[in-house]
Amino acid sequence: DPPPPPPPASRPVTLYGEFTLTSNRKVRCSVNLTERDLVVQRLTSAPVGRSKAAFSLKDCVGCRAYREDDNADPAAYLAAYFYPLRRRWMSSGVSRQRVEQCFRLAKPENHCQRCILFRLLCLISSGLPLPSAYLPRPCRMMLLVNPQSGKGQALILYNNHIQRMLNEAGVIHTLVITERQNHAREMVKEADLSQWDALVIMSGDGLLYEVINGLLERSDWEEAIRTPLGILPGGSGNALAASVHHYSG
Repeated sequence: DPPPPPPPASRPVTLYGEFTLTSNRKVRCSVNLTERDLVVQRLTSAPVGRSKAAFSLKDCVGCRAYREDDNADPAAYLAAYFYPLRRRWMSSGVSRQRVEQCFRLAKPENHCQRCILFRLLCLISSGLPLPSAYLPRPCRMMLLVNPQSGKGQALILYNNHIQRMLNEAGVIHTLVITERQNHAREMVKEADLSQWDALVIMSGDGLLYEVINGLLERSDWEEAIRTPLGILPGGSGNALAASVHHYSG
């Protein structure tokens, strides 16, 4: 059968594919990938007003293609992970909430699933179209966690939330759990920073100061201080993390 025409929109469809939902194999859906959105539309019956959904690629942290370990299932799977801003339950505020879109392709040999995944990776990585033969290497970062921060909640937050988000985004990270005061300072001062693209702190304000001081104490401090730094709210008040995130947009 010929493919259906693209939906009426100002953004042209880059790729089109038909899948079934992994949660319900009886539900067929079309997936349209544009330069800015992943548009999912049910082709089988759906609740009124819920047959079509568009997910902005700006909210997509990663995607992957995979097969089940069960050799009896020849299908291929495509998963994409989004964190859109949504209204909180029983609140007027908004927050980023995890949305996973997972699709099953019964006949992987038609290659549409592979093409959609590759194109999606390109668009997420750069926000701009990339040459078809190029994908940037995964980001590598050192994540320093103070297990005593936030009344002992920092490591729990990593295990329950951050680790999964980094894995879904394809970010290769080295976890460092600090053991004493100035542990991070000493490590950063001596570390081979070429192994990482960024240093990320999950703690209160104190650990960030340690890392900055460690960078400034290096013999190559002028270059080292240019290393991108990130801070995740793992303390009690998290005023610094909130300010950084607010002023950086």
